Amino acid sequence: MKMTAAELISNHIPTLQTSNTVRQALDWMRDNRTSELPVVKDQQYIGLIYEDDVEDEEETATIESFLHNGLPVKINPSDFFLVPLKIMHQQKLSMLPVVKEDGELMGVITREDLLQAASHYNAATVPGGIIILQMQPNSFYISEIGRIVESNNAKIIHLNTWNDVSTGELMVAIKVNKNDIQDILSSFERYEYNVIQYFGENLTEEELRLNYDHLMNYLNI
Repeated sequence: MKMTAAELISNHIPTLQTSNTVRQALDWMRDNRTSELPVVKDQQYIGLIYEDDVEDEEETATIESFLHNGLPVKINPSDFFLVPLKIMHQQKLSMLPVVKEDGELMGVITREDLLQAASHYNAATVPGGIIILQMQPNSFYISEIGRIVESNNAKIIHLNTWNDVSTGELMVAIKVNKNDIQDILSSFERYEYNVIQYFGENLTEEELRLNYDHLMNYLNI
């Protein structure tokens, strides 16, 4: 299952050079149904060009003068898919560049790529529920988490961890082989674990909607 940024790269999105014109940028955005495109110079990624910034500009002007100052928006190839999902949601982007440490652009992740990854992650073939916990890195004990799950007659069948770069806290996503996870959630709360999100396969439509709202609130942190 594709979960890292490098694994979700789209190859069909074109890359602009700083010498390209506004007309070329707008044409490619229209052809690819996107509102921004990555720009490189001397094979190094230098930023995104946005449709809103150039749509009323002179068509023959080069795009370099319309790039934003400051650090360009990007993610690392090894980032877990929830990291670009958070950035893309916060900045209302339709794509996000994946850049190596040396500045080389590997490609971009589109919104559709991320939604598909989230769909596969939350609806894996093995029945069960998903629980996402947030904690300090030194509070992570997989044996204790496993014991809490097993005390409710369930087992962990999948576990992922990643760091939230904005808070420094550790995110732990576990999938258990049990559809009804209310007793597991109660146990985590009793042991004062911070449950950020959960997905149970037998949740009502209203509960699913509320869970989605909670996830969007988390991504806005």
